[in-house]
Amino acid sequence: MPAQTPFIDTLRPFQIERSSLRGRAVRLDAVINRVLGSHGYPDTVSPLLGELMVLAAGFAGALKFEGTFSLQLRGDGPVSLMVADVSNAGEMRGHASFDAAGVKATGGEDPVGLAQLLGKGVMALTVDQSRAGGQVYQGIVELGGRTLQEAMLAYFQQSEQVPTGIRSAVRLDPRDGRWRGGAVIVQAMPGDGPVEASADERKEDWQRAMLLLETLRDDELVDPALSLDDLLMRLFHEDGVRVFEPLDLDFACSCSIERVENMLRTFEIADFDDMRDDRGCVQVTCEFCSESYTIDNARLDEIMNGDTRQ
Repeated sequence: MPAQTPFIDTLRPFQIERSSLRGRAVRLDAVINRVLGSHGYPDTVSPLLGELMVLAAGFAGALKFEGTFSLQLRGDGPVSLMVADVSNAGEMRGHASFDAAGVKATGGEDPVGLAQLLGKGVMALTVDQSRAGGQVYQGIVELGGRTLQEAMLAYFQQSEQVPTGIRSAVRLDPRDGRWRGGAVIVQAMPGDGPVEASADERKEDWQRAMLLLETLRDDELVDPALSLDDLLMRLFHEDGVRVFEPLDLDFACSCSIERVENMLRTFEIADFDDMRDDRGCVQVTCEFCSESYTIDNARLDEIMNGDTRQ
């Protein structure tokens, strides 16, 4: 494969030649800055949402699907919801719902822990193929007091029983004020590894890969001068590493006026009185991209009267 430029929004699948273990490496720059820079998230919320996006891209890369992979955190703490969506085409978006005063009250610890922000909550992994006529699959694991990486590892250990290794980092670069995120994920999927390898050899290969993964530093994951290919070669050069066709990652939102109108059709007629502004219109702002949609009085009347025009 041709070499990559140092830091672009991309997902790069790879294979460790010695063990045939497969993995994905992720870098986010423009995408993560588009999300984190659009909503004025608190300093403690931005890194967690950024890491959620990086991990969502990494784990979506292991799946064959047509639709959207969604990684969600839900809790009873000052951050009630975090979500990162990735389409099979590499389109990404992210969002966090939080109580500003509650988040501010968690200050004093650096970094602020997952339990402080989310409280008691769960992590949900969802593959939604409904728009393509497919099914929806979801797995859920309790967050407990874990870090986000630990929660992901717990999910794959408990729910999927797939050995998984993760190294991820998100940082705000003080030199240029840009957020950058990166991750390397290795998994021992069923069937991976040399056919002739014994169980002991496979175990040894896995342990070796995890030891190498642990040597990966946060600053390497987010270094704007270090390409993913060079990072992988630096990490696994003794065992050999093969990279596969990358997937470009871009910010995109699936909101539209049609979706807004379909959402309004789910409400009772009486609810519209509380929604209308002084002009008799309803204004809806997308939580992901901040796009604002205005439905005027005449169109609202059509929707209320059962007009199903799309």
